[in-house]
Amino acid sequence: MKKAVVSPMSTICKMLLVTVIGMVFAADHVQAQASKKQLVGTWSVVSVVNDVNGKKIDLYGPNPKGQYIFTADGHFAGDIMRLGRPKFASNNRTAGTADENKEAMAGYIANFGTYEIASDGTLTLHVVGCSFPNWDATEQKRHIQIKGDELRWENAGPSTGSGSNVIIMKRAK
Repeated sequence: MKKAVVSPMSTICKMLLVTVIGMVFAADHVQAQASKKQLVGTWSVVSVVNDVNGKKIDLYGPNPKGQYIFTADGHFAGDIMRLGRPKFASNNRTAGTADENKEAMAGYIANFGTYEIASDGTLTLHVVGCSFPNWDATEQKRHIQIKGDELRWENAGPSTGSGSNVIIMKRAK
């Protein structure tokens, strides 16, 4: 019976390949951690633009108000509202008219839950609750880019049911 001869060069190549694969996986993990580290904090909403077949609409007006807060332990809370929503005549949020409730709902969204970031920059929000009930207990994916103190957030499945949204936020000071 002849013994197989293992070339020292093939052993070195195998070890080198395993090392490179390990470094790639480690780099992905480090990039995900760096993105999470960049994301942690409070972000103020600057703009929310919905694009439907090239037609752009400022969903919450030209000067929306809102913020998203991301904690280091993986929790988030966020809200966005349009300025100038009409007040309820009754001064009671549970006794608004149909029109008052419609305007209030159309001009506001809030959600909270946990999050994680993939190495490709995809943010997954595990929504526990949302003012838009269809998003309760769902996973929402967003592609994010952080450059300095600006966060760009792309949502291909917005709560409006059509188009895509781009939200720009600035780190709160």
